[in-house]
Amino acid sequence: MKEKILNFIKSKLFSKELQQLENLKEENRKLKKELKKQKIMNSFKDEVISAISHEFKNPISIINGYIETILESNLPPQTQQKFLNKIQKNTTRLSELIDRLYLITKLENKKLKPSFSTFKLDLLIKDLIQSFDEERISLNLTPTTITADKKLIEIVLSNLISNALKYSKKEITINLNEKYLEVIDKGLGIDKQNIEMIKQKFFRIAKNDWDNSLGLGLAIVEHILKLHHTHLEIESEKGKGSKFYFDITSLKDKEHPQQ
Repeated sequence: MKEKILNFIKSKLFSKELQQLENLKEENRKLKKELKKQKIMNSFKDEVISAISHEFKNPISIINGYIETILESNLPPQTQQKFLNKIQKNTTRLSELIDRLYLITKLENKKLKPSFSTFKLDLLIKDLIQSFDEERISLNLTPTTITADKKLIEIVLSNLISNALKYSKKEITINLNEKYLEVIDKGLGIDKQNIEMIKQKFFRIAKNDWDNSLGLGLAIVEHILKLHHTHLEIESEKGKGSKFYFDITSLKDKEHPQQ
């Protein structure tokens, strides 16, 4: 009884102070949560900056090495040409890195306006795979006409095919039917918890296995497909491979999709 009376007196006499104390506790909880979030973001930024630095530093070092050798050594023309080809390959790689960073920035800031035209998607795929010079690509294409931004759809296809070839040593299949475009591989597969994450910018399943995509390829694909009123779907089983696909019915309208 005494305890109840004391608590009643405290609540009446110190209600303002008690409320202030609760407010301080709540502010402290929010601050701790924000600090934790900030710490995670800082760690993520450090990892991204480190990855970008690594991807730029590696080809630059290779280029410098070949240039120094050419300048300081009396190399035969055949060897010089070989070194120049290596330099060209790495400058192209640097250019692609910059292009990807620039493209994802424009897409995220909604500064990229699609330029729609009508074209045959099956012919675009056939033309595109010639640039890969790969015998592992199997095609199963239904003649299909779509209305879309041809250059952006080519980027989507290039990223999906490159991704499949990178993670699979076996044959990959590209299917195009009346409803879907599918890129199927028999590679490493993806853990269920990572399937949605891999569409996020800079996300890499193997944290220390950075390559010239910087984890931007699928993020770019997702942004471009959203501009075309569709989205990327992923089905995968660890150790058995993956299927990346999207619905093309929204691209088969006779009129250009409204933005």
